[in-house]
Amino acid sequence: METGPQPPVLREGRIIVPGSSRQLAAYGLFHPQPDRRRALPSGSRTFDAKALEHDLLWLSFDELCAPGTSVEDYSVLAAGPELCVIDGVPAPDPADAGFRAEAWEQFAAVLAVLAARNATLFVVGTRPMDWAAASAGAKDPRLRASLAGIDRLLAGLERVESDETVAVEGVSGS
Repeated sequence: METGPQPPVLREGRIIVPGSSRQLAAYGLFHPQPDRRRALPSGSRTFDAKALEHDLLWLSFDELCAPGTSVEDYSVLAAGPELCVIDGVPAPDPADAGFRAEAWEQFAAVLAVLAARNATLFVVGTRPMDWAAASAGAKDPRLRASLAGIDRLLAGLERVESDETVAVEGVSGS
């Protein structure tokens, strides 16, 4: 039995925990300085990007998934820079509810947009993130679906969860 085309997934980038300067530098990434902040208008709101350049978009999870953000607001990401960094991503919890459950739905929508255009994505959090386990334990069906979708979209990204395994030889950047 043939199955239809599979929805896109993210294949380039990393999931980085705890997101130390050393880990980021290994991939040529450096925490943006305040003077790199830029407004990114889209749909019904304007995102406060930590960095917005021709080749880099850096946003925080809380900014990207703020209450009241609609899926249409993510349309700007469809034509954005190839390299995206989303930092401050919390560890999912099967008991997430309210704002946090809505944020996971929004995050899944963001990832779908980025996957559709084959963006390179770095997801940065301070604690290990296991969307599959959180999905399996979630009682709320919408949260379970959102977390399972996130896990599917990010399954192709390598995880870097230790400063010790990062080699920084030969790294350059600004």
